[in-house]
Amino acid sequence: MFSWLKKHKIPQTPLRKTVPKTLHFDDMEAKTLLEDIKQEFGLDYEKQKYTTLRKIERFAIKNEIATFKELENSIKTSKELKKQLLNMLTVGETYFYRELGHLKILAKYTQSHNIKNILCAPSSSGEEVYSILIYLKEAGKQEVKVTGIDLNSDVIAAAQKGCYSERSLSLLPTELRLKYFIKDKEHYCIDASFKHVANFYHQNIFDDSFLQLGDFEVIFCRNMLIYFNDAQKKKALANIHAILPSGGILFTGHADISFVPDGFSKEISDCGSYLIKK
Repeated sequence: MFSWLKKHKIPQTPLRKTVPKTLHFDDMEAKTLLEDIKQEFGLDYEKQKYTTLRKIERFAIKNEIATFKELENSIKTSKELKKQLLNMLTVGETYFYRELGHLKILAKYTQSHNIKNILCAPSSSGEEVYSILIYLKEAGKQEVKVTGIDLNSDVIAAAQKGCYSERSLSLLPTELRLKYFIKDKEHYCIDASFKHVANFYHQNIFDDSFLQLGDFEVIFCRNMLIYFNDAQKKKALANIHAILPSGGILFTGHADISFVPDGFSKEISDCGSYLIKK
């Protein structure tokens, strides 16, 4: 039936081979790219320059970009690519009940002060925000709202979803895990009641819109300032100072700052240290 096939060979169209780009990632060429990131977002990677450039290099290759200069030009024309790069650079590991001493200080502070609004900047994927709400609820404090902000849009989406791995909950007492989370396959999802008092926003602390978030009696700003140089730290702290009422308190990470910012005084307790707005 198909004997003609034996006599007539069907011509084969040769496959077109894609010529790969020549990769050339010159660290000197990345200077402007890193400077642009620092100017817009305050992120200074000078101390981690080599490891940061290797991460950016892998990101570029994944997106079929062959040089740092090409990447620099691409993120100027593509907001989506820029967002993906920022998300890659700012992803970090966090977990529930981290630095428990600050939560103990907060709970004691709420006994003598009327705390309504608390800010977490950055909030990452929400562990800190929900840790505060859980700890205060266990301490008998009910009427409080916690707002989380972050540069990373992916972690904001994760925080709004509120589902976490067992590793994220490793420091949380078992009874609290059972009380406030619902097991969903391999994840633990926060009780829906907390989502009514937790808000998350994609926000840059250096933008004017940050000052429009409102006033907060307590601000957690832990492990963010370490990425800023001194000038950027002072600018960020000035913005934080602007939305703290007099007597409001600020928690920072152990390595965030080595000085007492203008307009603050430092307090030290058995559970840790914190700053109070004068």
